[in-house]
Amino acid sequence: MSDPKPLLFALYEQASVGCGGAPSLWTHPADERLAANTFEFWANQARIADQANLDMLFFADVLGFYDVFGGNAEAAVKWAVEAPANDPLMIIPGLAAITKNLAFGATVSTTYEHPFAHARRFSTLDHMTNGRVGWNIVTSYLSSAARNFGLEEMIKHGDRYDRAEEFMDVVYKLWEGSWANDAVVADKARQVYAQGDRVKPINHAGERYRVAGPHLSAPSPQRTPLLIQAGWSGRGREFAAKHAELIFIAKSNPHEIRQGLEEIWTMAEARGRARDDIQSLTVLRIVTAKTEIEAQRKYDELQSNYHLEAQLVSYAGDTGIDLSRYADSDALSNHTEGLTSYMMRPDGSGKPLTAGDVRKRFANVTRGTDLILVGTPEQVADRIEEHARISATSGYMLNPLTSPGTLEDFVELVVPELQKRGLYRTSPQSGSLRSRLRADGSSRLPATAYGASFRLPA
Repeated sequence: MSDPKPLLFALYEQASVGCGGAPSLWTHPADERLAANTFEFWANQARIADQANLDMLFFADVLGFYDVFGGNAEAAVKWAVEAPANDPLMIIPGLAAITKNLAFGATVSTTYEHPFAHARRFSTLDHMTNGRVGWNIVTSYLSSAARNFGLEEMIKHGDRYDRAEEFMDVVYKLWEGSWANDAVVADKARQVYAQGDRVKPINHAGERYRVAGPHLSAPSPQRTPLLIQAGWSGRGREFAAKHAELIFIAKSNPHEIRQGLEEIWTMAEARGRARDDIQSLTVLRIVTAKTEIEAQRKYDELQSNYHLEAQLVSYAGDTGIDLSRYADSDALSNHTEGLTSYMMRPDGSGKPLTAGDVRKRFANVTRGTDLILVGTPEQVADRIEEHARISATSGYMLNPLTSPGTLEDFVELVVPELQKRGLYRTSPQSGSLRSRLRADGSSRLPATAYGASFRLPA
């Protein structure tokens, strides 16, 4: 039997006081998230992650307040539900300067960004981090974000993906097809920086964007940043099969994860891509200590600082379902708001959930179905090993319950156990983020990638 392959591990974060793990746990006495507006808070997180050889510090992001619950943003502000939200792209360069190997992922929406400005920003970031950066591609889901960008209502789901597809074409043309590989000469003696005939305009004229080009930035180490994607809907899986190199999975059932990945891999192979071109990170929450009793005590302390209303604010923002309007006995399917998948029981019975069902599901830190592991380091490592074997996930995105406590516990207690099993690397990886994930060690998109089809001929 071959030796086990080390899993990937990343830290999930948001540049806000309330992170998405459990948005009210900043109230925990040991939590330090009230310092999230300071560089020192993020520097501490990054140094711990870098020294522990984590693969990536990943930043989720939102562009509006969670204002569905109660019909306004008051509860979101009170509980700091993924708020106040700073711009992670302003934080990453500083963190890259104080770390050696840690890579960074940043969330940017294709719905509200312009592809030309976005391409330059990420090329700059790729230069400044020496290729240690990935882009989490999202289409956004908050109606408040739509209003912040001048829209009366949120663009429909399918239309957001149509916009994202054209957005991707534009950025690929800028990153991959504007500057030829041999364009930059950088020759002082000849007094030539770049060959003008090898830097081309893109002249994109589409339904939503008109971009002349050329790309303003010279080719960066990866050109196209590593492409991360989190959509799990049918359209989201199609998008992943076409574009994604790393999938972010917010599911817990290992069989469901495996089924979803197999579907994406099959669609990717039909496009000529290899299965190994698409890897994945599954959201993971842990509560661990040297003994079961101590681990349970930590969990109980989390529960005593957990507040249901804050979680329902988050749920309302995610789904459009405002539970403040519902009695426990009210069936969610009696109303037209929200998403059908959030209204039905997960047992396949076809029966609608009631508001009481949802409140019960979110009554504790486990949030009903999320992957949360409570126990000794050995027990947590056992569960990770088993889950990875069944799910076929490439690794895990550690979602902190307290900061920096969850990360510190993982590094101090769980990492040594994973290393014993060959599931966590013992030395850091160097090079660009893409080169670390590819068997061939290349920093560039593989030739079979859709984005590579936009490259200029040699």
